[in-house]
Amino acid sequence: MTFRSLAVAALALALPATMAAQVGHDPRRSPYRDLEHRQGLTFFGGQFRPRVDPARVAPESGPMVGAHYEFRMVGPAYFTATSALVLSERNVIDPNKLIAERLLGRESVTMLLTDVGFAINLTGYKSWRGIVPSLGGGLGIGAGFDSPDVGNYKFGYPFLITLRPSIKFAPRGRWQGRIDATNYLYRIRYPDSYFTKTTADPTVLDPSSGRNVWTRNLSITAGLTYAFGR
Repeated sequence: MTFRSLAVAALALALPATMAAQVGHDPRRSPYRDLEHRQGLTFFGGQFRPRVDPARVAPESGPMVGAHYEFRMVGPAYFTATSALVLSERNVIDPNKLIAERLLGRESVTMLLTDVGFAINLTGYKSWRGIVPSLGGGLGIGAGFDSPDVGNYKFGYPFLITLRPSIKFAPRGRWQGRIDATNYLYRIRYPDSYFTKTTADPTVLDPSSGRNVWTRNLSITAGLTYAFGR
């Protein structure tokens, strides 16, 4: 079965449930209300909380700011584009030194995480008591704007996969709000020096382990949305 077939089947199952939940309500008293606008631009801020990588050299937690755009294509489906800037720090190590001397300090890393994708409102093109739960995701690229350190490690430009559950707050009018819990999946690439023995101490990483490690990295953000377009 193709991805398109799976998506159609999922919508076919979800839409009757959404419609059924609205049957029996007086329109004037219904908790459901049609959304007024097709597009929205959100400016958000929050915290980026990545997992600790095996070598403990990847960028760590830091503040995050960015923008999220969405455009309603059809029904509850939206096209989305998100770009976020993360101000982070990371450890710098020299794999050619003894363990007690390897940590050279910390350096700042500015990351840009950008993705495009799709999202679906779980209440259709309506809000429930002014609330719209949404589930989205996409593909993109990260950028570390860093150079290789003494051990030849850098964050670089990893490919991104994102999963973005959200709650949108949609009162009447153009100004709205949203909270996102975005998971960024990307790959950490380690240099050969982390696996090469040059001292009496063990190498930074086990030579039998992988050079590339996929990590799941969470961000929690809140934003203010300007809705437009009918």
